Amino acid sequence: MKHEKIENIKKRFNREWLLISVVKTNEFTTPVLGSLIAHSPHREDVYQMLLKPHKTKKLLLEFSEDSFPKGYIAAFYL
Repeated sequence: MKHEKIENIKKRFNREWLLISVVKTNEFTTPVLGSLIAHSPHREDVYQMLLKPHKTKKLLLEFSEDSFPKGYIAAFYL
């Protein structure tokens, strides 16, 4: 898989949910580099991918925009 900046991944997918394999964090443990595993405008689609086994132990589930859809308030770093 191709590694790229998390911010670049987020910019490519307008208002979609993203599942990213994290390969690098900064000094504050904020994810900065990773590989896209799945994306969808529907949260449930990405959640289904999250339930599958992954080689990486660091997964980031995030919405691509800074403002979440109505009813959502956070991104999860697992």
